[in-house]
Amino acid sequence: MLRFGRVGEYIRPYVFGILISASMKITGSLVDLALPYITSIIIDDGVAYGNVDIIVKYGLLMLVLSLFGAAVTLRAHRNAVRISQDFARDMRNGMFEHIQSYSLGELEKISTSSLITRITNDVQQVQQLIMMTMRMFVRTPVLALGGSLMAFILDPKLSVILLVLLPFLYLVMNYTLKRTKPIYKRLQINLDRLTVVVRENLTGVKVIKAFGRQEYEKERFRQRSKDVMDSELGAGMILAVVNPLIALLMNIAVIAVVWFGGIRVNAGGMQTGQILAYLNYLTMILNSFTNISKIFSMCTRAGASGNRINEVFETTSSIQSPEHPEKLDHGSDIALAFDHVDFTYPGDSLPSLQDVSFFIERGKTLAIIGPTGCGKSTIVSLLTRFYDPDQGTVTVEGQNVKNLDLKALRSAISVVLQKTILFSGTIAENIRWGKPDATQEELVNATQIAQMYDFIENLPEKYETRLSQGAVNLSGGQKQRISIARAVVKPADILIMDDSSSALDFATDLRLRQAIKARIGHRTVVIIAQRISTIMNADRILVMNKGKVVGFGSHEQLLENCEIYREIYSSQMGGVPVNG
Repeated sequence: MLRFGRVGEYIRPYVFGILISASMKITGSLVDLALPYITSIIIDDGVAYGNVDIIVKYGLLMLVLSLFGAAVTLRAHRNAVRISQDFARDMRNGMFEHIQSYSLGELEKISTSSLITRITNDVQQVQQLIMMTMRMFVRTPVLALGGSLMAFILDPKLSVILLVLLPFLYLVMNYTLKRTKPIYKRLQINLDRLTVVVRENLTGVKVIKAFGRQEYEKERFRQRSKDVMDSELGAGMILAVVNPLIALLMNIAVIAVVWFGGIRVNAGGMQTGQILAYLNYLTMILNSFTNISKIFSMCTRAGASGNRINEVFETTSSIQSPEHPEKLDHGSDIALAFDHVDFTYPGDSLPSLQDVSFFIERGKTLAIIGPTGCGKSTIVSLLTRFYDPDQGTVTVEGQNVKNLDLKALRSAISVVLQKTILFSGTIAENIRWGKPDATQEELVNATQIAQMYDFIENLPEKYETRLSQGAVNLSGGQKQRISIARAVVKPADILIMDDSSSALDFATDLRLRQAIKARIGHRTVVIIAQRISTIMNADRILVMNKGKVVGFGSHEQLLENCEIYREIYSSQMGGVPVNG
């Protein structure tokens, strides 16, 4: 699923890290060798006496090794940055690809706002850890272990100070990890909540302004932002204690080395140069532990983010294509059918559909009508297999939808959803979502059917007119008609229009239905609507109420035997139904 780059690219920074550590160890050892000579130099009237040649020799060698170490460090850091960014890119791509396989049930389980935070901020935390690890993870432990070994070799007695110091360093780092781990978990949750507020404010800006709720929303945002700040501040305050504590321990150790080392120098047990060398190793060791504590603190935060990322990958779609899918039976007389279907949305206690059965022949028009919340749109979700029924069978072109490949099933169905969604880009790009290789002639034909042709032709850039995000520069009816054109241009056998003409006036709605019948009458059409005038000429009309089928037949048949249909007809048409 993920492509993490070539193995050599990931090993290379570690090799460079080892080279850096080795060059620094050698340089440090040369310092130790040179210190006794430095301390033995005698200055008399500006003239140095002693082993000056040896000092120059070691000094030049140290300079060469330092330059080598600097060059290798630069290359290692460049590799670390590039590879960590490659890793983050592949992780984001893998997450996005995996999320695309989710059914609507999984998308409701992990909220959209949380997925946005996970694919951005959580991946960034892991990426930063990888970069820091590649830059420091090999180098820092090698310096710590190498420095400790050299310190013990140089003077085992003074190394007792290190043995006393190490438990205190462990306690500091352990305290940091335990205290920051729950804080970082809470921080990521607070980021999710902040993202929710931002999304709701940006998508619902018209509602907020219409109801004058700007101050309320500002306060809600400030509170969520404060929660994030408090979490960050809580972790920051704990981490802020770590460096001073390590510095305190370092200074105490330095004092101890100077104190006990001075006593031994006075007693003739060691030289001044050895104390300086030992202090050099001690500083190296303690700086290494400071870096290790930083890595551990990053591990804590990245660990919380990593768990959230793993949750995305471990959540698999409950709706999958079968291993051996069947093919659509394009010769079937029945285009689609429901057979005793029951369905309840995840988390709901009341069923949305109960014992629903109906069918429609190929090339015919099925209309679905009923009160709000009666299950009309749920039928569309089951037909396109966004959900699977709890009981019963849904068939499309003679095959159970569970036995069909998801891509093949959804390619055979073109849907105009109840909620119109257009994407940033040109009008042509949005229509070509239905058919990426659609010709200009096909675009014109689709917009003529959708009653959008005249409007587009009067635009300065016509089909290349750019739409803003959410197509806020179009009216509701214009957006609906572009979404209809997008569905019409798709070469699908079944066209579903889920209350897609609600923003159209009666005259435009009539012309739209006439154009669909005249130009794409060979397709099976499913129309979900609230208007009797929109559906009364359909071949079959399905009347829903409280998730149940209460009527199925032609307009005339329903007027005779379906009370709910007669009530809807009477309320909208303003007259007494035939034979009523």
